[in-house]
This record gives sequence, structure tokens and C-alpha cells, in this order.
Amino acid sequence: MFQFQHNASVQRKVLLALAAVGAALAWPMQDVSAQPAPNAVAQGKLVAQQYCVTCHIITPTGQGGWTDAPRFDAIANRPGVSAAQISTFVQKPHMNMLNDQRPKAEADAIAAYILSLRKH
Repeated sequence: MFQFQHNASVQRKVLLALAAVGAALAWPMQDVSAQPAPNAVAQGKLVAQQYCVTCHIITPTGQGGWTDAPRFDAIANRPGVSAAQISTFVQKPHMNMLNDQRPKAEADAIAAYILSLRKH
């Protein structure tokens, strides 16, 4: 009898786990085209003006830097680009950046600003 109760307990746990996975899969996915919070966008623009403008064109009508670094609006409109990808990239040294390796909070804000430039 103990063995039967143990198996029933395991079966219940497996069913609950499967139900949780099913619920997670049924939950609506976040819209990748959704715009980030305005305060994050504004903060990201300020940080970009301080650290990124030397090399990148950070506003669609802005002046270029001294390099051929990609424009922020071009980055925003790359197929499949995400805030997480941009933030991770900004947190690591890349190319010849003078002020590289932004902290996570700043990198997240820069990512929010870049994605705000995405054309729908």
C-alpha cells in the first residue's frame, strides 16, 4: 500500500508540473515590437549622448561619429534584435569603444532607447 501511495504522489506531482508547463506555453508571449517605458527610453538617450555619440549616430537625424559604427536606428530595425541582445552587447567591450562596458542598468536603458527607434 505504501508503494501505491508513493506512486500516486509522484503521479500528482508530474501532472501538476505538466499543467504548469501547459499554462506557461498558453500564456501570451511578449510582443517584441512593444515600446519600452518612456523613462527608460529617456534615460537611455541621455546615456547614449554621453557615451555612444562619439562613434554612433544615436538619433535618426544626428551627426555621425568618426567611425563607421552602425546607426542606432539601423540596429533597432535589424530582424530579430531584442533588448536583451543589445544590453548584453553594450555590457561587453566592443570594437574600439573608448567608454565601453556600461553597467547593466545603463545598458538596459540604452537598449530601451535603441528599440524606441524601431519602425513598426
